[in-house]
Amino acid sequence: MTREAFTWDLWAAAERIFGGWVSGDGFCCFGLWMVGIDREAFARAVIDPVALADTSEVQCLVGRPRELWNDDWPEWESPDYVAMEAYGLLTRADDDCGDAFHEAVEAEPRGEQWDVRCEDEAMRKLPKLSAMFPLRAAGPVGAKVL
Repeated sequence: MTREAFTWDLWAAAERIFGGWVSGDGFCCFGLWMVGIDREAFARAVIDPVALADTSEVQCLVGRPRELWNDDWPEWESPDYVAMEAYGLLTRADDDCGDAFHEAVEAEPRGEQWDVRCEDEAMRKLPKLSAMFPLRAAGPVGAKVL
């Protein structure tokens, strides 16, 4: 299912939520986290990444510094272990199926890559998420929005 979510637009949505940058591994975990939210929310987000803004899991993060997300922080990595275990059971792979699992789910993002830090483009492509999660320059609280 995560292959459906492997798009540059969803990657940009993840970057917006988490402050402007998400690694490749982080985005893979983000896709698994989205599957775990709920099937309908996942399907809507694949079609339109802005739909993530309507999920309670994303809404509870708005306006709060990441340092204060605590238990509300999406455990992106946890679903990776569940998916890997399910893959091992389905394929009857040995106990250490990590490499085989990652080869099976590896894909290239679909669509056109774009820079979420470009405010004009971000507001056009991800208006709700851009408003909910403004990017801030590194520095003291109250630093100007990029």
